[in-house]
Amino acid sequence: MPLVIFVDDSETALASTRMVTNSMPIEVKQYTEATIALNEIKAGMTPDLIITDLNMPVMNGLEFLKALRAVPATNRTPTLMLTTETKPELKQQGKALGLTGWIVKPFNPAQLKQAITRVLRLPA
Repeated sequence: MPLVIFVDDSETALASTRMVTNSMPIEVKQYTEATIALNEIKAGMTPDLIITDLNMPVMNGLEFLKALRAVPATNRTPTLMLTTETKPELKQQGKALGLTGWIVKPFNPAQLKQAITRVLRLPA
């Protein structure tokens, strides 16, 4: 079963993503701090998809993405940004770091489910 991790400092956002993914054939882990998720990845966790917020304390989503790309096991792991930000320059920075896609909050549950299904190549 594919492992999808969500990193977001908002418990509300994590609860929303949980509702979307509950019926999907995936394993989900959620983190409120990017540094904790990064440490688990460095310790050997290998997610199939990473979905992260941009604006978080301690380490923001772009810093997290940059750190992920420095870890051999996750340097090509598909990563989506799930954020309220829409600035083109932020999207460009994400793209330069190998970001797979950008989903704007508040998100449409069907859109998030479709993005996960597409990236993981799950049966529709």
